[in-house]
Amino acid sequence: MDIRPHFDLNVQDWRAMAVLDFLGVTPLHTLAKRAGVQKSQMSRTVSALEEKGFVEREINPEDKRSIHLRLTPRGQGVVREVLQASRERNRQMLSELTDGERGELMRLMEKVTIGSLAHLRRLKGEESQGRRPPPPATIFETEMG
Repeated sequence: MDIRPHFDLNVQDWRAMAVLDFLGVTPLHTLAKRAGVQKSQMSRTVSALEEKGFVEREINPEDKRSIHLRLTPRGQGVVREVLQASRERNRQMLSELTDGERGELMRLMEKVTIGSLAHLRRLKGEESQGRRPPPPATIFETEMG
C-alpha cells in the first residue's frame, strides 16, 4: 500500500509518526534526533501533521517552557493501519519462502543491520561498544503486540 494517497502522508510525515509512536510523548528535539533529521525540518513536519490532526502538542509538566509531542488517537489509528498494511504486503512478498527460509532471511538481515550500525559508528568516530541492535521487529506478525 502506498501511504501517500490513502493517508495523505509523505515519507517525512510517516517517519515522524512512526518514531513518535515508538517513543510516546517526547520533545521535538528528541523526535528529530531519533528520526535522523534537523530540528527545523521536524518542526515543519510536526506542524503539518498537527494541521491534519495526527499530532498534538502539550506543555511539558516538568518544564512549562518546553513542549512535548504525542500522536492523537487519529494519528495512532493511522499508524496501526499503515503497519497492518505493511505486514500484509510483507506476507504477500514472502509467501513463496518456507518457514526456514524466512528465519534465515531474518538472521541475515540482522547481520546486515549489525554491520551497518558498526559502520555508522565508525563514520561518526564512536567506539564500538559491542552493542547489538534491538531484536528486529518480526515482519511476519499478525497482530499488533
